[in-house]
Parts: sequence; C-alpha cells; structure tokens
Amino acid sequence: EYEALMGTNPSHFSGCADCPVEEVNWFEALAYANALSVSEGLAPCFELSGVESGSTVTVLSMSGNPYDCEGYRLPTEAEWEYAARAGTDLLNAGSDDVDAVGWYETNSGNQTQLVATKFPNAFGFYDMSGNVWEWCWDWYGGDYYSQSSSTDPVGPGGGSDRVNRGGSWGDVPSFLYIALRHWNDPSSRYDNLGFRLARSVL
Repeated sequence: EYEALMGTNPSHFSGCADCPVEEVNWFEALAYANALSVSEGLAPCFELSGVESGSTVTVLSMSGNPYDCEGYRLPTEAEWEYAARAGTDLLNAGSDDVDAVGWYETNSGNQTQLVATKFPNAFGFYDMSGNVWEWCWDWYGGDYYSQSSSTDPVGPGGGSDRVNRGGSWGDVPSFLYIALRHWNDPSSRYDNLGFRLARSVL
C-alpha cells in the first residue's frame, strides 16, 4: 500500500510486499496519511514543510486539534492504547500469550513478518503487539498522564521525541506489553519502526 501510493518502498526488509513498511520517519508517516486522504477525496490533516528533522507540521483543522480533521492521521497515544486494549486488561493486544498475537525476537526470524497472520484483538486489529513499533501523534512526556485530562488526551504541547508503541520483531516479550511506552526523535528511521493510521468519526 505504501509503495503503491508513494512510489517507493523504503523498507530494509523490502522483499515482502505484505509486511509492514518500516524505515519511515514520523514526518513521512504524516505525508503518507495526507496522500491517502487526497486519494480518497478527503481533506488532508496536515501541512508539512518537509520530511526531515526541523520540518514544521500544521494541523489543518479549525481547532488545531488532530481529532477534528477529516482525513487520515496518526493516532494519539491514548487512541493507540484504547485500540490495542480493546476493552480488555490483557498484557498484549489480544492475548496474554505473546506467541498467539505477536512477532518478537524468538519467533520472527529477525525480520518483519506478513501482517495479519497472528490472532487479532477483540476489536479485530492485528499486530498491535510486535512486528514493528508504531509512531503515534504525541510528543513524549514521561509524566504526562499523571497531569492530563482523562478524556481524549492529545499529548504534551511540545518536546523533542514522538511516541512509539507496540514493540517489534527484535524485542523481548515484555517490550510487546500494551502498557510499555517508547519514543524516538521524529526524524528517526529504523527497520523495526512503522506506523498505522487513524481517522476521526466527525
């Protein structure tokens, strides 16, 4: 899907067309979200000055809030966790048994694997634990949730790193726990870091 829309496959593991895309930075994930929105006749959510460190991003909604745009976007960290938990209190997205739902260091063969080949969670989402880490919209703040609103928090107002969630093919099982939080500079590209998109119901 990424290659069909963007004309390139940046993935380190490029021989698998149905594996998750990786080696995509946070800005490139937003650029893909915009391109997908436009391809479906939806208003894009972002204005981007570039896709490298130092690029600027403007949310194209009246409120300046990513929830309030029509097109595709990255989920907030709270949305990601809500989707992964799917109304349960399980360790991983879909099961306490990591092998049932996730690709990680022991079973991945040290590379990404085909999507949707493990069991989904209760909402029908696959691979939210393992395969690749996933970019979220939010700036990372270590104590943010102890101070934030409990309703639809959108992350700190600034920072230096953006949130990643979910764990990857190269991690130990505890890194695939839903509750685990991670972060990277938004210009980072890694072969274990990708994304999934969200859209608001307006």
